[in-house]
Amino acid sequence: MTEKDLIQRCRQGDRVAQRELYERTSPKVYRLLVRMLRNTDDAFDLAQDVYLKAFAQIDKFDGRSAIATWLYRIAVNEALQFLRRVNIARERLQQMGVAATVEPHGNGADARLDVEGSLATVAPTDRALLLLRYQEGLDYRSIADALGCAEGTVASRLNRARERLRVLLKGGYGNREGTTSPMHPKGSG
Repeated sequence: MTEKDLIQRCRQGDRVAQRELYERTSPKVYRLLVRMLRNTDDAFDLAQDVYLKAFAQIDKFDGRSAIATWLYRIAVNEALQFLRRVNIARERLQQMGVAATVEPHGNGADARLDVEGSLATVAPTDRALLLLRYQEGLDYRSIADALGCAEGTVASRLNRARERLRVLLKGGYGNREGTTSPMHPKGSG
């Protein structure tokens, strides 16, 4: 099937054609997003958003460029918007950092500020997983339903998110031998 035929069928809502376009172009779009975001989870999530937007706006594709070029444009725009949102969150954290400086042996309120500050710096997907698990108390199945992914994906992403948070908290209140993080108390997981 030619690219022109594929695009025409996508415009008609043909799911087989949409799948074919996705399979032809998604590895390159994903690679671009990984390089831009430096985070495979965020890149995967954003790639899905790119295709949802592309299929919703396929009528706007004018054919002056290759479809892959048009998809790259959408991907770059989405990635830049995502990075702007992340940078705004980091700037807010830095502004809060002056007021929320935490001593290594601080009290419980200081520890909560440390966790909150660290949560603000992790990727939004990691933050969502951690909050759903530890703040909302959802089990893996419920998180999977809420995020629209498999339970195994939740488990692996949650492990990575916990490790990222642990690294951020290292050097703070919870890095001493035998202490536990309020986000990952002994015996839970």
